[in-house]
Amino acid sequence: MGGGVLMKKKLLACLILIFLTIGLFASFALSDDAPMMTKEQLKAMLGDPDLVILDVRRDSDYFSSDLKIKGAVRPDTVTCVTARKYPKGKTFVIYCASPNEAKSTDDVKHLIEKHGADGFNNTNVFVLKGGWEEWLKAGYPTEKK
Repeated sequence: MGGGVLMKKKLLACLILIFLTIGLFASFALSDDAPMMTKEQLKAMLGDPDLVILDVRRDSDYFSSDLKIKGAVRPDTVTCVTARKYPKGKTFVIYCASPNEAKSTDDVKHLIEKHGADGFNNTNVFVLKGGWEEWLKAGYPTEKK
């Protein structure tokens, strides 16, 4: 009888180890950088009907400028961007004011993690590398909001 209890404890320890290992690998996968698109790549895509550019600059950054990237839209929140609003097959490029893309990266990761079933994945959702600041420095197309 004592052998059965010992076997159950070993089995429980193995199961805990397996779950911890799976959790560790999952956290590494989620910590990978978000997919990036360069300003040159985005510029080449401007006018493409399958392109959706999302301006997610913080309110203070957004309202301190009267410009945006040509064709960009400003969602109330990125979580409102779902397949119900945009059909599958669209390419999404998200930009913020930060040259290190912190807010955009968080938003992209959120879309992929929470709305992957709605069609958001690593092949169609990108962060604009360098953000708004790099776009402006390059003199690429902007328009009034």
